[in-house]
Amino acid sequence: MRKRQVKNLLDMVPVQRHPYRTREDGTVDIIIPRYGDNIIGRVLSRFLKEAPIQVHLDRIGTRTWLLCDGRKTIHEIGQHLHREFESEVEPVYERLELFFRHMDRQRLISWRSDDPRSNS
Repeated sequence: MRKRQVKNLLDMVPVQRHPYRTREDGTVDIIIPRYGDNIIGRVLSRFLKEAPIQVHLDRIGTRTWLLCDGRKTIHEIGQHLHREFESEVEPVYERLELFFRHMDRQRLISWRSDDPRSNS
C-alpha cells in the first residue's frame, strides 16, 4: 500500500489558472469560461454567445490573487499580506487556508509541484 504524502500548506505554491480583469477601483474579476476551457467549451461559448462567469474579489482577495504568481509560497504570500494590511488580515494563515481551499475547489488555481527556486 502506498503511503499518502502530507504536504505543508505553507510550503505550497499556488498558480492562477484563469485570466483576470482589473476594475477601475483596482480590484480584480477572475474570468471563467462558462462552458469550460476545453475545445468544446470554447465552441459552445462562441455559438451561444454567452458571457463568461466573473468572480469579483475584494481588495484583500485581489492582492492575494495577484501574489499567486507561481513563485511565492503561501507562507510568503501571508507575509506580504500581513505587511500590507496588518491586523486587518489576522489570523492571516487561517484566512489563507480558507481562501486557497475555496480557490482549489473551484479550480481557479493549480499547485506548482516543483520548487521553482531550485537551480536544477
